[in-house]
Parts: sequence; structure tokens; C-alpha cells
Amino acid sequence: MRNFTRKMILAGAFSISLLPVGAQSCDRTINQKPAGIKQTVKNSPRFKKAVNPFDYGTEVVVVTEDFSKFTTGTPDNPDFETVINYKNDDNAWINMLNDFTHMPGWGSHNAYSAGGTLFLQADGKNTQGQLNTPMLNVGQYQGISFISFKARVQEGKPTAKYVLLEAAETYNMAPSWSFLGNTMLPEITSEWQTFEYMFYGGGGYTLFNIVAMDASILVDDVKVYQINQYTGTPTPMKHFNYMGNDDYTAQFDLKWSKVPEADSYILNVYQKDEQGDIVNKLMENVVCTDTVKTVTGAHSGDIYYYTVSSKKGGHVSFPSAEMEIKDVAAPFLKPVGQINDGKYTAEWDSVPAAERFNYISYYQRKAEQNGTFNISDLNLVGLKYNNGKEVEFSTTNPDTHVYDEGTVDGLSQAGWIMKNYAVYKDALTFDAFHYIYNHRDAGMISPEMDLSKNGGKINISLRASAEEGTYWDVNNVEHKGYAQCAIALFTYDAEYGNYVQSELVYPGNVTNVWQDFNCQLTKGTERSIIGFYAVSFPSNLYLASLKIDQDYKTGETFNDPFFYGRWLDKREVEVIIPQKADTKDIYHRVQSVRVKAQDQQSVSRIESDFSTLEYVGVGTYNPTLGIESSKVGFSGATVKFAGDNIVINNPRNESVVIYQTNGSIVYSDNSKSSTITIPVPAHGAYIVKVGKQSIKLTM
Repeated sequence: MRNFTRKMILAGAFSISLLPVGAQSCDRTINQKPAGIKQTVKNSPRFKKAVNPFDYGTEVVVVTEDFSKFTTGTPDNPDFETVINYKNDDNAWINMLNDFTHMPGWGSHNAYSAGGTLFLQADGKNTQGQLNTPMLNVGQYQGISFISFKARVQEGKPTAKYVLLEAAETYNMAPSWSFLGNTMLPEITSEWQTFEYMFYGGGGYTLFNIVAMDASILVDDVKVYQINQYTGTPTPMKHFNYMGNDDYTAQFDLKWSKVPEADSYILNVYQKDEQGDIVNKLMENVVCTDTVKTVTGAHSGDIYYYTVSSKKGGHVSFPSAEMEIKDVAAPFLKPVGQINDGKYTAEWDSVPAAERFNYISYYQRKAEQNGTFNISDLNLVGLKYNNGKEVEFSTTNPDTHVYDEGTVDGLSQAGWIMKNYAVYKDALTFDAFHYIYNHRDAGMISPEMDLSKNGGKINISLRASAEEGTYWDVNNVEHKGYAQCAIALFTYDAEYGNYVQSELVYPGNVTNVWQDFNCQLTKGTERSIIGFYAVSFPSNLYLASLKIDQDYKTGETFNDPFFYGRWLDKREVEVIIPQKADTKDIYHRVQSVRVKAQDQQSVSRIESDFSTLEYVGVGTYNPTLGIESSKVGFSGATVKFAGDNIVINNPRNESVVIYQTNGSIVYSDNSKSSTITIPVPAHGAYIVKVGKQSIKLTM
């Protein structure tokens, strides 16, 4: 955020793109925001033009500046000689000499004294004039703040059509800021005009910024203030329990904070057009006596917004910051006719605004006796990338590149999601660099599981080591250490319609020596997720295995995921029953995924809740299916079973080798023929390798 040539806040917030469907490779680079604002947001939900703020309470002034100390020059003939700034290499936002302002800490560029006003010079080309306030504490009074100032152009000069006002909470000039909003001011003429705007989300170090872009302007009488309201503004929360219906309508719940002594709340739910104007009021000035409201009659997939005010006697608060309601409903699964010959096809209905789908299948395991019951037993050595990429690196030969998010092949349990990960020959790797510097998770996250047995007590064992990492603190002192493993338990909170972290443990001190760790979580519920994260030092965390157990009573059951289809672009998927699910009850669920941005909205992936768990049938295992339609990586090779032979379609003309699981070769073919026919070996487990791609077969 520092030393920008063009002093604009958080310019990168409005870049519009689509999230990639596949995992993307990234190196150890700290994310930076670009410096130039590409566009502004119309009617941003976090600011608006102020209207009669003093009707809502009493004024609390934070700062005023009348520029009375800028005595040299005149409005029509500014003083370009007097120096009002000092060089601040560390922070270009704070560079105005304290002798010129009533409060220290202001910043400006291309700004000059103009006889009791400030002249911001701009030519619409390479020069822009800029003025920013000091970092101000506007975190009180629900974080709602106001800025007012006067502006005009010089007599006889062209009007200014592009003057930007924006604000951000800087967290005392931390690397990452919270953007409060921006707007282009109305056309500025040679007559003094007063501009007044209201911002939400202020904190202890909020900065306001005025930028003259196309023409020079004069600025005077800047004031930042807050209002001590007669009744406070509620804090709106994210919507929850979003549910679609088969008629393409949707409903959802809204929740906001309780305001002490408020009699009631006034709720508005609406849509906006492309210009940001309110249209289609789904709820208008609805009076609520509670802090939760169920909204019905919405069109599934459409984007809505809501605001809420509190009411106390004859007083009404400012409306809350506008909250976006952008979601996607869960699909409705169609009944599965039956499981035929070891496989079935799952299908589901279309969902408005859904572009992709996640699908998961389970087989039900039953405890045969009282005692330890294994939930997950994952060998993380020898895994493969699901995009066919060759595994090149190891813990003794590490790399700084990772994939941002994805799944891996070879896990004994489906549905685990990896973040900032790499597959090594001897471990699954997670880079804590991205957690520490880019504030992104680095770890592996389980599918939702029932962990409620034995009062929610969960036993965890894992084998881990780490790469040594180094960082330098603000005093340029070097620190060395190892990435550590944090284990977090998330449980579903029905009140908020989301998962909340209920427990966090560290299994022990991870070093560069492989160690076995054991720990326990105690708050498991029927809807739980466990995450294993790399934290503490900017280096790799290596995991070789992990195991999750609970104590079960005879007859208790666990739905174990065996198939996970991620970001499917069709509304159906074929599922092959594995041997472990033979004769077991099969269940399944599906989830919608929404990734596209609309107009000037932010880009983010939205996933619906999973659909209701549905029964498929009793699993039947067909041992030939593992061969019959197996596709090997991205090479296009397929392995088919034909009579007593294995037929390999080999379009890239690669070498073919069949191994036993102990590593011994039972067949090799270097002819590189496009079609290779191999007699079926004896029954057992084998690895068929086509070029660098491999698949496991059971015959």
C-alpha cells in the first residue's frame, strides 16, 4: 500500500475475472494490490451520499481542517514554491508538514497553498492532485462516519468531471486494508459546492482520500465526523439457510445484531439494476420484533440486498450497511433406478445460477463390536496429482511451487480438499508461506463427517516433519523455525447456517525429523469437518499419514465417502462401486457451485449446502469394472478388459509396464504400439503404467 505514484486506495479490488476451475500453480510470492483504480462501483453498499445526518443524533467531530495555515498564494494564483511536504520513504500517505495543518498526519501530492485553501493540480494526463486525511479513529458509533468538504475549480477553468473520493481502514498501515468504498463526485464547477458522504465499516485507523484526476480543483473546510445516534444501527450478518424449491423460488434467513432498548427493527430487501438503483422491493419497511427473519418468494439464484434499521420510540437509526444476498440452491437428486453390474448413474435437476456441481457417494460401515472404530486412515506417501502431473519432488528435494486448491488421487477416503499443497514422493506437502503472508489456508480439509460418537471425543494420530523457515521481523532480526501443524475442528451451527471453529489443537513440536504425534479433539458433532493446517513459519509442512478414530458401540454406523466428483460440468455422473462397498448401503449427496461475477461485483466461489442425504441401494462390486473403462491421466490412454486380455489404447505411443504392488514387473511392452493386448495375469492387484501415468487394477 505504500509509495504509489498515483495515490489511490486498494485499486485491485475491482478486477473482474472468473475463478479457474482447475488447481493453479503458484510460487512463494506475496500478493500485492495494483496501484491504479480501473473503475468505480456505483452505489457501493458501504457508502452513500449523506442525507440529514443530524436528524439521527448528535454530532461527534473527529477532525476539521480549514487550511487557514496555508497563507501564501491565492485561489487563482497558488504558491508553487512553498514546500508543504517532506520525504517519507516509509509511508507516502503521511507526508505533509505538521506546520500547515491543525492535526498532524495528513498526506498530499501535487498539492499547493492557495490563500487559505488547498490547490490540487491535475491535467488529465500524467499529473493528479491528491489529499488524504490522517489515520482517524472512526470505529465508534457502529463504525459509521461522514466526510464533508467544499470544492470548486478556478475562475475561468474547465469543470472537473473526474474527482474521486474513497476511504479505507488501514489497520495502522498494515499490509492489507479494508476498502470502505469510493465514488466519483458530481461535476465540479467554479462555484463552491459542499460534498458530504457517509461511510460504513470504519475502524481505528481509517483514511479518507480525495483525488483530482482530470482537472485542478480547490479544496476547503474538510470535516470528518460521526453521529451518536438516538438508537444504534444494527450490524447485519450474512444470510443463511438458503434453500431452493422445485418451482425455482428460494427462501433464506436474515439475522442482525440486537440493539439495546430498541423497540423493533425495519427491514428492506430488494434488487438493483445495472446502474445500482433499487428495483423489485421484495420487502419494504417490514417491522420485525426479533433479530431473525425468514424471507420467502425470492427467485432462486437472483441477487438481492438488504438493510436493517432499529426503532426506539420516535427515533429510527441509520440503515445498516447494505448486505448482498448472493447464493445458489442445492440441487434435487433424482431417484436412482438401481445399481447395475457394479455401477450406477446419479442425476439431479438444474439449478439457477449453478455452473458446476460437487457430488459425493458414501458406503455405510457398521461397528461389529464395542471399541475403537476407524474413521479415516490415510497414507499420504505415493499419492498422485489428479491432473496427471508427474511427482518430481521429495522432502529432501523440495520445491517452492504449490497448487492453490484441489484433490489428489490415491486417498483411501474421498472428499478431502487440499489447499496450497504439493504431492511429494514421500509426503503430502503444505506451504505455510501462503498462510502467513497471503492469508490463505494451507492444509487438508476433510469432508463433512459424523463425529458425534462417544460424546464427540476424537483420537488423531499423524506422522509429520517440516522444512526450516526463516523470516525477518520489523527490526530486521532473523528468526528461524519450522512450520507447525494446527488441527481445527469445525462444527455446523444451525443458528448461523454455517460451520464455526469449535476447537483448535497443536499435536506437538514439529521439526525436520519425522515424528509420530497423537492428540484428541472433544467436541465432535453429527456435522463436523477437521482441517490440518500448516502455520507458524513460512515453510513446508510434511504429512506422511494421518488417522482418525472414535470409540463406537456395536451396531453404530458411519457413512464413509468413497467417491467425490468435484466441479462437474454436467448434471450426472457415473459411479463405480469399489470392493470395500460391496453389499453395503450406498448413499449420496450433491452440491451446487457458483463462480461467475456479474457486472461490477466481487468474484468468489459460492457453494450451496449439500442436498439431503439420499439412499441409492445396496452396493455390488464388479471386479472387471476397474479395468473396463479406466482412463489413465491426461494421456488419453484407456485400459479395457476384453475376454481374457487387457487391451490398452495408447494414442501417445508410450511404453507400457505392469507391476505387482511389491514393485516386481510382470509384463512390459516397449513396442509403443497404439493398441497393446496383454494376457490377463493371475488374480491380484497390479499397477498398469502407460508412459508416466499409472492406474491400479484388481483382477
